[in-house]
Amino acid sequence: MMAMKRPQAKKADDLAYTYTPRKINSGTQTITDMSLIQAIYKSFLVTKSGYLVAIIETSGINLELLNEEEQTDVFDTYNTFLMTTLGDSSNEQQQYLDMTIPVDVDDYLLSYKKRYLQEKDKENSNRERAKLIASYIDDLSVKMQAQEMSTKKHLLVVKQPIKNKTYLSLNKASVDLDDKVTQTINRLENAFDGYDLQANKLHSDEVLAVLKNLVNFSGH
Repeated sequence: MMAMKRPQAKKADDLAYTYTPRKINSGTQTITDMSLIQAIYKSFLVTKSGYLVAIIETSGINLELLNEEEQTDVFDTYNTFLMTTLGDSSNEQQQYLDMTIPVDVDDYLLSYKKRYLQEKDKENSNRERAKLIASYIDDLSVKMQAQEMSTKKHLLVVKQPIKNKTYLSLNKASVDLDDKVTQTINRLENAFDGYDLQANKLHSDEVLAVLKNLVNFSGH
């Protein structure tokens, strides 16, 4: 009988992250080729360069409703928050995104369509009511296609390095990033407690929706 060769363990160099982002060559690369994102793991993004990334969404503060003294206090509070998380002794990096995205009215539109069909199927159908519901459906559909209905999302992006391409390193990074996200959310909400600011970590489906809108504003 032939002797079976034992599989060789991968060398440390083989498990290291060596990917370097390249200049985008428009027209000759797919989105997958151009993207820095490798996969999603536990609501986090795994990048090809060896980082685990989380996205935190925060509610906004309407500065127009505040007087000059209150506006100054908001900026001072924000600077204090940055110093506690990104101070001189910290290697932490964060990214802030203000995104304009379409309002998600799919469920709302679907409910109107159901009401329209129910009204039409009634024995004593009210034609005028059915026409009114149909006009709502048409108006919403036109506004969605024209991207007239949009809202602002305020996002904070934090990351955690992954030691190497092993599951243990990936899982360890996810635990560390989860702790970092929790601490960041607590610091944000505590710092802006007087302004009722709220923050929460986006889940995988919400992260995908953000990425989709970064690529294509219409979301299609």
